[in-house]
Amino acid sequence: MRHGLFVYGTLQLPEKLQSLLGRVPSLEPATLHDYRCGLVARADFPGIVPQQDSVVNGQVLAPLDQSELEILDQYEGELYQRLRVTVMTARGPVNVWVYAIAPWARGRVTEQVWTVEDYRARKQPRWTYRY
Repeated sequence: MRHGLFVYGTLQLPEKLQSLLGRVPSLEPATLHDYRCGLVARADFPGIVPQQDSVVNGQVLAPLDQSELEILDQYEGELYQRLRVTVMTARGPVNVWVYAIAPWARGRVTEQVWTVEDYRARKQPRWTYRY
């Protein structure tokens, strides 16, 4: 069986997907309604929690097989739960999986915005060699 996964954090990074799955599945822009994305407290990654009238921008990662989903379950860990949601894409609504913060940890999702661009900038080396 093939699956789609809505990603909004580090799983949008091709290098992260390559290291986890050994390949980079296709990525399609999408939005998830009635959820909010924020930086997880004491971490450098985002989480999403339900919030009426909010929108999360991300991408649909597909196709994934069951063994790849299990690898991603391990990567996300117990802080997240995998849920079925409907996201909007250019071709219309699509039913996919998403990793949302588990109910017991929802208080850790801050109001601070997290973007993949900011994350990349923070992870870049702060020095360069000159030859």
